[in-house]
Amino acid sequence: MEKKRKKEGSNKKARVAAVCLMILSTLLWASFVWLESYFADLTIDKMVFQMKVPMEGTGFGIIFNYLLYTVPPCMVMGVLLFLLFRSQRRKEEKRDTGKEELQNGTKSHVSREKMRKRFGCFKEKLVRHLLTISGIFFVSGIIFAMFRYDIPSYVYAQTHPSNLYETRYVDPNRVDISFPEKKRNLIYIFLESFENTYASKEYGGYEQENLLSELTALQREDDSVHFSQPGGYGMIEMANCSWTMASMVAQTSGVPLTIPLANNGYNMYKTFLPGLTTLGEILEHEGYHQILLLGSDAGFAGTDHYFKQHGNYEIHDYDYAVEQGWIPEDYYEWWGYEDEKLFQFAKEELSRLAEEDEPFNLTMATMDTHCVSGYSCELCGDTYEDPYRNVIACADHQLADFVRWVKEQPWYDNTTIILCGDHLTMDTKYAESVDAEFTRSIFQVIVNPAAEAEQTEDRLFCALDLFPTTLAAIGAEIPGNRLGLGRNLFSGEPTLIESMGMEQLSEQIKQTSRYYNKHFLFDK
Repeated sequence: MEKKRKKEGSNKKARVAAVCLMILSTLLWASFVWLESYFADLTIDKMVFQMKVPMEGTGFGIIFNYLLYTVPPCMVMGVLLFLLFRSQRRKEEKRDTGKEELQNGTKSHVSREKMRKRFGCFKEKLVRHLLTISGIFFVSGIIFAMFRYDIPSYVYAQTHPSNLYETRYVDPNRVDISFPEKKRNLIYIFLESFENTYASKEYGGYEQENLLSELTALQREDDSVHFSQPGGYGMIEMANCSWTMASMVAQTSGVPLTIPLANNGYNMYKTFLPGLTTLGEILEHEGYHQILLLGSDAGFAGTDHYFKQHGNYEIHDYDYAVEQGWIPEDYYEWWGYEDEKLFQFAKEELSRLAEEDEPFNLTMATMDTHCVSGYSCELCGDTYEDPYRNVIACADHQLADFVRWVKEQPWYDNTTIILCGDHLTMDTKYAESVDAEFTRSIFQVIVNPAAEAEQTEDRLFCALDLFPTTLAAIGAEIPGNRLGLGRNLFSGEPTLIESMGMEQLSEQIKQTSRYYNKHFLFDK
């Protein structure tokens, strides 16, 4: 009897394990389907980073979309498994009552016991088969992930150190950066998912009709500078600079964002790359009043931690807007509030900053062009069948209109504006509409810089180069024109892509670095 109870308990555990593994496998594959349909150019680096950073402030749309892809399949699988075991249980009950024996007039204890054993064997086989199928289902998902996201290469890079920083990194603390007596104001706008691809072919883009008609015109105005690759393409997307937070770090420090696979005691909540010296810290030392303005929750991906700890920026995000009464408490669109309001609030902030005696750095981040399909505000038209293209064209107009407003202000002559995309769009539908052979690149323009460029065309550059370039654009002198891994594009100094080649630089960035881990991840 005791042996029988143990066997029944073991079978029950096996059944529960089979059900859990099957539902987990379903969740795994449904998650893959969601990732492939929602994000273009997804890499393991991006996923590892997102698993390690604060997720507060994530747009409701992404969360809802993920649940829409994953919850129904798991529920359907759960129901199917429930019906399967319920059906078998009913068969067991029928056999146990001995209805067949009653019909034949041969009911006996022996025949019932034989049927129980026979059905018990059937249940055991069912559970074994289910365990086998769910195991195969789960393992195939792991194998798919390993090859789709090139996990072996990632593990190899994490276990084979590079000497990139020992040989190429220039510590800003060891460079005597000098500023003009009258310091220049800076307006820096990170453009969400903003590609040069959106322009027409004559401007290095891919579109038949120019979705960036006003911004490409702005690039070519007398007081603007933009740098381009051979063929007119824009900025190259570099490894570990290819998502928003990584690009922000790269553009403001000349260093890519690399979080080791092992935490090694690193805690972003307390310190976000504390060993870095960044644009914000340099400007803070020079007496700049610095504000980060964005329409989302700055807690997402540790954005607020980075800008507070590197430059003591005032964080004016969605929560701040609610606190200040800029928007109603129950107002929430897209990731917080839309870009139309962002530019409105930026004008008010700039008017206030311009009245102060100290120079200012207003850093902004747009959001309407985030995947999937962007956010269609009241200003967006319906010129194109694809809603995303309408959002892009709308963003083009709003950005150009904002720059025009700045140019009309009395303080414009002493102000530099930088517009730069953070990364290529991750909107799968749009990415798939572009020929795979086309060189996708990131949009950038510098308006009213204090420096003159030696060469603007046929340059190979990435987000890392924006760090010294931004300082040069506001009139700072940089001996050697090198900071971090970046090179001042206004100078003739070759960038690391130009001197090393894109593939070699990318591979070395992906590799772990003892210098990076020792000097950047922990307190100075």
